Amino acid sequence: MANDSSAQHTVKPYLLMNGEGVAGYDASVKAARVSTAGNLTMIESRTKGGAPWHVHSREDEYFYVLEGAIVVHCGAEEYRAGPGSFVFLPRGIPHAWDVDGEGATLLMMTVPAMLEEFLREFHAASTRDQRDQVAARYGIQFLWDKK
Repeated sequence: MANDSSAQHTVKPYLLMNGEGVAGYDASVKAARVSTAGNLTMIESRTKGGAPWHVHSREDEYFYVLEGAIVVHCGAEEYRAGPGSFVFLPRGIPHAWDVDGEGATLLMMTVPAMLEEFLREFHAASTRDQRDQVAARYGIQFLWDKK
């Protein structure tokens, strides 16, 4: 087998124990741009809410439901995802989701990585205009008026 220098990685393997997160983030962030060389984000989210209609232009989004249930809309499709369910949301297709019930725990992932950085900036913004500006920097468009 030929030696392919592009196969060499500067990213290092790592282990996070229960209650630990990627350095520089809270314990919910298990994989980030800085820890995966930009390949993957994974966040363990314990939530009572979801996300309004939006569309990603640069990354695919994935959910794995650990506890509770969510309702996901993607294009014309609607899915109710309970424990053990996996949802794939391809880039370029508008989608929204919400918790179905009191709360849910899920793994939220994007490929390539970006979700941890986007969410940090998005939640720090105080107005819809500021949030739209953050979203635009990450190639995301919110469809605020879509029901």
